[in-house]
Amino acid sequence: MLEAKNRKSAPRSRQSLLYTIRTLALGTVGGYVGYCLGIPLGWLLGAMTVTVGLAMKGVRVTSSKRPRVVMIAVIGLMVGSAFKPEVLHHAQEWWMSLAAVAIYTFITAAFGIYVCRRLGKLEPATAALSGMPGGLSEMTVMASAFGADVRSVSMVHATRLVLLIATVPISLTASGAIEALGSGTVDRSVHWTISLSLQDALVLLGCMVIGLVVGPRLRLPAANLTGPLILSAAAHLSGLTEAAVPGIVLAAAQVVIGASIGQSFAGVERRVLANGVLLGLALTAFSLALAVGFALLFEFWLDIPFAIALLALVPGGLPEMSLIAISLDADPAFVGLHHLCRVMIIVISAPMILPVWLRLSKAESGGS
Repeated sequence: MLEAKNRKSAPRSRQSLLYTIRTLALGTVGGYVGYCLGIPLGWLLGAMTVTVGLAMKGVRVTSSKRPRVVMIAVIGLMVGSAFKPEVLHHAQEWWMSLAAVAIYTFITAAFGIYVCRRLGKLEPATAALSGMPGGLSEMTVMASAFGADVRSVSMVHATRLVLLIATVPISLTASGAIEALGSGTVDRSVHWTISLSLQDALVLLGCMVIGLVVGPRLRLPAANLTGPLILSAAAHLSGLTEAAVPGIVLAAAQVVIGASIGQSFAGVERRVLANGVLLGLALTAFSLALAVGFALLFEFWLDIPFAIALLALVPGGLPEMSLIAISLDADPAFVGLHHLCRVMIIVISAPMILPVWLRLSKAESGGS
């Protein structure tokens, strides 16, 4: 009987592998076009555009989770490499901006929950998890745990993620905000060779593997990213290595992350798709406008450049926003830490807030 099960699962595994290869190949083509056009984050935006478009046309663009897990870990290594010793001198000044991120997160969550419940007519649990500015993966996991509509939750967050990734880096680059950092001359060309010493390669690989094993066991928020990030930061701060992840690996990470976003749009009912896109648009417009206001205050009161402040605030995914900061050379350590703060606030507070919210919603509906 076990042999029969193995025979049945083998074709499925092969089919899943073929879908993964096809999805990543399509994403690579789209990413290369974006790169050739000179678009900021061209590899990511190109891959995302192709796979989202095909998914909405009904083409299957699913892929295995393993490439995304590996590339999220790679992003963790990249962000960790930005934690050089001089960063520690500025870290003590970040408490005010981290406190502002907490305020921004609660305002955005309150608005999002209200809009999803009143305007979107979503069920209480679905509205709460759709409106909170957490990461796509974290919110969909919570949706399953709290009996919310996973499709609706993922649709709203995927729409917001796509819109923010598509608009923020291009807008910052076109407006000259990135150039004002002195990083407008950052080399976005891909160097097709990997120039790492064996020692540096082993240190980075060790940080990634150990981080992927230990991070989930310690139940760290966004563990596949934060585990390697913490170890990479420790290795760079201690002087064990000064190496950065090669550009070709950064391009591969962009393709995998971009291509994986398309899966959220596959096989979604038109009603759920339309409602999710409309809610995603509303939440994105509000969160982006609020982030611009906060970023202006950061620049005026805290002397933090507008571009870096905006990237640290807009509620895209932690891996995606970290990747944007790395690609634009916009202080990835600052941006990554602030997004980690936002994710931690949501992950810690959501399980405590949701039961209270559900009881109040039930009492309200019972009273009416």
